[in-house]
Amino acid sequence: MLFSKILTSRSVTSCHVISNISRTLQHQTSTRKSTETYPTQNRKPKFDSIHFEESVKPYAEDVILENQYEKLSNMILPLASFSYDEQLKIKQDMIEQSFDQIGRAILWDKRIDSQVLKYVEFQQGPFCHVEPIIPSPLIEHYRSKDDLSCGFGVDGQKTVGFYISPLNNKAFPNTLCIPPTHLKSMKPKHILVTKHFDQFLKQHPLSVSENTNVIKKDQYWRTMTLKSNVHDHLMMIVVVHPQSLSKNEIDQMKKDLVNYFTDGSGRECEVNSIYFQLCTQNRFTSEENPFELIHGDEFIYEVYNDKKFRISPESFLQVNQKGAEVIYRSTLDHAQIDENTILLDIGSGIGVNSILASSIAKKVYAIDPLTMCIEDGKFNAKLNGCQDNIEWICGFAEVHLHRILKKIGDLHGNNTRIVAIINPSRYSLTNNIISALRGLSSIQQILYVLCKTDKQIMHNFYELAAGERSKLKQTGGPLIPTNIYPVDLLPHTTHTEFIVKCIRV
Repeated sequence: MLFSKILTSRSVTSCHVISNISRTLQHQTSTRKSTETYPTQNRKPKFDSIHFEESVKPYAEDVILENQYEKLSNMILPLASFSYDEQLKIKQDMIEQSFDQIGRAILWDKRIDSQVLKYVEFQQGPFCHVEPIIPSPLIEHYRSKDDLSCGFGVDGQKTVGFYISPLNNKAFPNTLCIPPTHLKSMKPKHILVTKHFDQFLKQHPLSVSENTNVIKKDQYWRTMTLKSNVHDHLMMIVVVHPQSLSKNEIDQMKKDLVNYFTDGSGRECEVNSIYFQLCTQNRFTSEENPFELIHGDEFIYEVYNDKKFRISPESFLQVNQKGAEVIYRSTLDHAQIDENTILLDIGSGIGVNSILASSIAKKVYAIDPLTMCIEDGKFNAKLNGCQDNIEWICGFAEVHLHRILKKIGDLHGNNTRIVAIINPSRYSLTNNIISALRGLSSIQQILYVLCKTDKQIMHNFYELAAGERSKLKQTGGPLIPTNIYPVDLLPHTTHTEFIVKCIRV
């Protein structure tokens, strides 16, 4: 066995260590009763989400008027046919399988640090232990944000919804756009606005995109994003390709949209904000293509854990407000922040973690690459009467982290306790960031907030836990994943948000 050879090469009694590590990992990484030691091959997952989603994934060739909503539900909400208890069991198993594999990979790595082996062998604490999943407070109508695309439906008419692509582009060249109005995850307010925007598109003289990734001549309406808060105040963001339209023609598009939702049939939606954005590219930022407020309030406001937060067009908005409150509360609870703690909030977004922690922590450094998010964060700190202990930094962590850590050492001493909260969905970790995190011994704990375990995330865990480096010159003890706290933020899907607690050993 490979693992046995690794341990033997380190002059350790392999039978004793394998027995201890196997017993520890079997108890802490899953609920299986098997006494099997760590195998040389990965176990087949109890629920294979990839194969399952592929089995129910629809293709445009199979979609007709009578089954279009069922096909779309299979694609967007693949677990909707299961009871909610069954969904939670499926997700629990998926997460356990993922971290079982991550734990194996860390222990099998030839660069494994001796401190990690010692920690696991002598059962000094949990290792890749998945806690029971916390259910979502809301199971239906929970989505606070929906990103929809314009296109042509099964009947050939203009509409707005989600794309279903063909299996064979040559035999069936059309990508179909299916309205999402029957999805149980959508809020009633979002459904109402979507139906009205569908009617607006049908009566408007300008055409829609067949596919937002392939823009053709004389196709204008591209996407619509809906954001709403717990009070159903709603922001609508419409993206348009200008093609060769004149300024007067573009102004007429804006006027048509506003008139429909203020004086026309769409006024029953009571949309609070309408933003308009011109864009000729698939990927864009607000600096390149500014958002233009054409109706209503500049912002809407959301509440998380009794704090109020401003939401702008570019702000990161949690999809499930009630579930997000659980995530934020759990993250700070497990961070164990006190008056002697300095918090690094990497990928801070609108500043929820920073603001919630500011009343407890000694100092908070909030880092985000988006200017709008930093501006929102500063505003939200003042809005909630935060004490002046948050430093807002716009930029990428690899640029600023070394300077911040040096500043912390100069101001507070190198023995200060530092905790990092990292949201890699907004801020992926580079080798330079990992080197900095490993190198400062004051960082005793990292809280990862994740919604996936892809190759990049697994690589981050390897590098945080690995020992001797062949390419990266890093110092400091390894940081290993000990506890995983899953929260179901997206019922009826195969996705789960979870907090991974990493400690230094």
